[in-house]
Amino acid sequence: MPPRSRLPAFALAAALALGASAALAQDDDSDDGPAVPPIVVSIQGSCTLTVAGQDVPCRGVAYMVFPSNGRIDFTAITETAGWSFSGEQDDNEDGQYALEIDSILGPSAGRVDAEGECDMVVAGDRRTVQSLECRAQTEDGDLVLKASGAISTDD
Repeated sequence: MPPRSRLPAFALAAALALGASAALAQDDDSDDGPAVPPIVVSIQGSCTLTVAGQDVPCRGVAYMVFPSNGRIDFTAITETAGWSFSGEQDDNEDGQYALEIDSILGPSAGRVDAEGECDMVVAGDRRTVQSLECRAQTEDGDLVLKASGAISTDD
């Protein structure tokens, strides 16, 4: 089984406080050994998603950590699919969380290179996202995700 030592602090705190989910996710592309379930944390509240200047209806946001390959995503869930802001470099300091974006996973193009960052502010209760903003630039245009709401897991 792959080691779990690369879990970011927010995911670890959320997993301990809320429990982990065994939901299937699109960024776990590791072929090494048995799959380790991702940690999935839902942010239930308002969200907006803009893709290349076009508003895309957003139904919710999922924060996902994939222990088997070290990837971390914020996924905007739409009517038919999702757009994932994905990276490996993150930082968490006193409820101020940042994820460096290196790719976007889109419903039709798959993974494309991107540059950007997600910034999230979590309340002291660790159950409320006060603000989340992801901004990424790709060759096909800019993507922006904004959200806030209650943190929960799918048990």
